[in-house]
Order: sequence, then structure tokens, then C-alpha cells
Amino acid sequence: MNDLVLLYFILIIIFGGFYFVIITTFTIGWFSLKQLKETKSEFETHVSVLVPARNEEKNITGLLTNLIDQNYPGKLFEIIVIDDHSTDQTARMVKKFISGHNRFSIKLIKIKGENQARAYKKKAIRTAIEKSTGSLIITTDADCIPGKNWISSIVSLYETKRPKMIVGPVSFHKENTFFQKIQSLEFLSLIAITAGAIKTGHPIMCNGANLAYEKQAFFDVGGFGIDRFSSGDDVFLLHRIRKHFGNNSVWFLKSRKAIVYTEALKTMGEFFDQRIRWASKNKGYDIKTLVISFTVYMMNMLLLSAVLISLFHPAFWQTSAYIIIVKYIIDLPIVLGIGKFAKKMDMFIFTVPLIIIYPVYIILAGALGIVSSYEWKGRRLRI
Repeated sequence: MNDLVLLYFILIIIFGGFYFVIITTFTIGWFSLKQLKETKSEFETHVSVLVPARNEEKNITGLLTNLIDQNYPGKLFEIIVIDDHSTDQTARMVKKFISGHNRFSIKLIKIKGENQARAYKKKAIRTAIEKSTGSLIITTDADCIPGKNWISSIVSLYETKRPKMIVGPVSFHKENTFFQKIQSLEFLSLIAITAGAIKTGHPIMCNGANLAYEKQAFFDVGGFGIDRFSSGDDVFLLHRIRKHFGNNSVWFLKSRKAIVYTEALKTMGEFFDQRIRWASKNKGYDIKTLVISFTVYMMNMLLLSAVLISLFHPAFWQTSAYIIIVKYIIDLPIVLGIGKFAKKMDMFIFTVPLIIIYPVYIILAGALGIVSSYEWKGRRLRI
């Protein structure tokens, strides 16, 4: 037992120290990131909004309605819906919407060919980019809800700072169950870490539900580049742009007007499929990002191990409690920061159950993301 405790403390000092430095750095980055207070009133950038859609007949009309209600000049943006082998009425719904709103530039692209390729979404987006007319590409998902200032907020930052890529905030809404509230808090924490990492010059992840990048930059870096993975179009492009243009070529848009909302997942199965899909992207990360991911993974592994050891050695409970409390203190500032930004301070009460649940799912999702498969929009995909 003494040897086990010694080994454990050596590991917790090593990984705990790295974890403290990483999270503290990202926390400082989040709080030092200034909010975009005002949007411009005049614009010059032509924008192409890309919407990959597969079996989204229930959501696509709502999204298109939100997009044509944008306060960005209609003559300066187009909407391209990419129908990725939908088996429902998605395409018909889009065509019907287009016929009733012909004063807007809305296009439907249907992906043709075999429905067996690995990189479905990447191929769909690449096809749309090749056919787009805008110099700035903005992507979102068919089940998302952007506010009316969404495009103007993104373009305001773009025309002011001229970054090659802009990462925007995403938040859940309609969190009705305990499970969905826990999801919402955890997801907000990831958004804050994303922003903090970008601000400190170490962009590591992004979300395609709210993402913008120069069309020319996309071609300059050779597109997404990694087609052997089924997912990861957004993250892989971020790393290619960062590597090609430098760390400061990626900016985070800290603005409530730019938040894109989506619904939390309803079932544990959907949740794990999503997290396995995210974890599978690790295979395409650079060394720096892998070190950060591994440190976070090991810190949670050690926390969970401490709890399990305590079940057989009650004397270890005090050590477990100390580790949980210290990790809670490290994580809390950035959680509070993003909660205030997203106006979700009522979620604060879920920080305690989250710190207990989080290590379990991140360890499972991380392991399964290496060896398992996942389901996405009716497809069972191999990692």
C-alpha cells in the first residue's frame, strides 16, 4: 500500500502540476479576451454560409428562416445547404423554402456518388466551398439557431482584425433534464477553454457549428487534408491554418451576439456517440495538442483511481477528497467566467455533480474514441 501511495503521489504531482498550468493559462486567456461590444454598420465582405445537412427535415426550415432574418446586407451573403445523402424530406423542404424566398441567394447542393466514403462531412463542405462565391466562409449546423446579429458580428471582427479563421461561441438551450443541464455546463467549459487557448496563442479546438475562415486560406492550406478520419473537419482545418499562417491567425469571437444555440442531446447513447466522435479526432492532432489532451485525460484518470482505491482502502478517502477539492478550485474560475458570459449562472449548482461524473465519461469516451465506432445521422462509422 505504501508503494502504491508513493507512486500515486508522484503521478499526481506530475500531472496535477501540468494540469494546473494548462487550465490556469487558459483561464487567464479567457478573462483577458475582450468582448466585441459593437458591430459595424457598413460591410464589404461577401459571405457564404454553409450548412451541411443530413436528415434535418425538422430543423432546416427554422435555420433558413433565422439566416434570412440576419441584419447583414442580403446582397453580401449567400446560403448553401449541402444535402449529404438525406433519406428524409430535407431536400424537398429546402427547395420549398427557396421557391418562397427567391430574393435571397440560397442554393441546394446534393452530394452524389456512393454513400460509403469515410469523410462524409468533409467531402460535403469541400464541394460547397468550391462552388461558393463568398470570400469568407461561415459554417453552422442545420439544428442550430443563430441570432440576427450573428453574421454581422463575425464580419465586424474579420474586417477589423483580418484573421484567417474565427471561432465563435456555441451554447445549448432547452436544457430540461438533469442530464442536459450537466451537458450544458460541460459544453460551456469546453467553449471557454477553446477561447482561452486561442487567446494565449495555442489554438487546440473549435466547433463547426460556429466557424468562419477565408476561402483562400482554405485552399492555401490544402483544405481539411485528413480524409482517413470520419470526423474532424473543423479541428483539422484549424491546425492546418495555425501551422501555415501562425498562431495569431486564429481568433475567438467573444460576443453574446455571436452565440449559436443548439439543443442538448437527449440520451446517453447519443452523448457517447458524440464524445467518441470528438475523441477520435485526437489521432490527427499535433504533439502540443496531444500533450494537453493526455494531461487532462491522466488527471481525470488519477482522480477516478483515487476514488476507486478508497473503496478498498478507506484511509485513502482523505487523499481523494483533497484531489477533488483542488481540481474543483482549479476549474471553477473559468466555469464561472463562461457562465456569466452565456448568462447561465444558474448552472453553477451543477459544478459539484459534474466534477464527479466528468472523469468517468472522459475516460470511457477517450478509450472508445481510439478503438470503437460511432453512429452519426444514421451511419455507423469506424474510427
